[in-house]
Amino acid sequence: MSFTLAQFGTDLVSTIIWIILAIIFFLFGPRLMTTQTILKIEKEVVELEEMAEKSKNYIIKTVSKKPSPALKKSIGGFMEFFAVAPVSIDPYGVIKKLDHIIRNADEKFNYFTRQIAPGFSKEEQKNIKNALQGAITTHQIAKIVRHYLELIKKYKMFQLAMVIQMQIPLISRIAKAAMRATEAFSEGIPIGDSIGPLVAANLIKKDKVKVYEEYEFIIARTKINGKDVWVSKAEGPGASTGYPGKFLKNFFKKQKIDRIITVDAALRLEGEKTGKTAEGVGVAMGGSGVDRYEIEDIVVKKNIPLDAVAIKVSQEEALEPMKKEIWDSVPNAIENIKEILKRHKKKERVLIIGVGNTCGVGNSIEDLKGLEKRLKKYIKKKEEKKKKK
Repeated sequence: MSFTLAQFGTDLVSTIIWIILAIIFFLFGPRLMTTQTILKIEKEVVELEEMAEKSKNYIIKTVSKKPSPALKKSIGGFMEFFAVAPVSIDPYGVIKKLDHIIRNADEKFNYFTRQIAPGFSKEEQKNIKNALQGAITTHQIAKIVRHYLELIKKYKMFQLAMVIQMQIPLISRIAKAAMRATEAFSEGIPIGDSIGPLVAANLIKKDKVKVYEEYEFIIARTKINGKDVWVSKAEGPGASTGYPGKFLKNFFKKQKIDRIITVDAALRLEGEKTGKTAEGVGVAMGGSGVDRYEIEDIVVKKNIPLDAVAIKVSQEEALEPMKKEIWDSVPNAIENIKEILKRHKKKERVLIIGVGNTCGVGNSIEDLKGLEKRLKKYIKKKEEKKKKK
């Protein structure tokens, strides 16, 4: 009997303890979980802010080895630059409005770059301009995530904290890629998105190049498999995507074209191999959509067939210094182009456009000498620095 009473007493105490713990968890559990989640997000936000600071410092060091406080303040202030998207409630004319805003923003970047780096060459200024865009991207990501963290802290929003925590790994990957792109632009190193211009440059001879400075684009006439073709890309080796739509409008006034082949980096799916090439139709081109709209508008009116060659890269790989797998895809992409040309009439006038940022990539095959070696050296240097850390 005494054993039964003791057992009952123990069970009762255990039950009471469990009830108390359940009440505590019910009352304070969500708050504890929110606090724990906030601490994790806080750590990630600090890392994002460090990336933003590093990106800004890359530009400062590129512009001046002994920067003045005024220069630091000027570049720091420019990190807050923004462009307001046009009203799209009435879609008529929205592309022209968007183009106007983009051109205005571009002029601002060009002006600011000339102000902070007046003694630099045209190519170097283009690199700094693109590095600024990369640094602003990293800065804005850090700022937006910090905004949501402060909201979560202020209102103890556990649901929002969970959403941000789940998104943080992807956000962090994009921020790191933007930071690496900033550094690559600062040093004039090709990025993953430079694969389109790299393919085009491999098809161009230096003595054939004609530059359209107004559109930051070049074009050259060459032969592929006995066929006369035109090959174009953004003017390099300074970082630039050029204005392919406007260039094409101007070029079509002087030259008749029967077919267009675009070559560009394309977003790969997880599980797909980096550097894998694919063939399709349409204008292979990312960005704001303005240039693609302008090209599509021309080809529809003139009934010009569109072929496309895509080189698969991830979102981060497109921004980071070009990987070996992407570089090695050039021969495959050229084979794809040759296959397209084989299938069509010999007398067709074909234009090949290497789409993408031409950072570090010159205008011809002669300009590419030593580039692969330089790229490998740069990547090796960064890997060694990472290991030391």
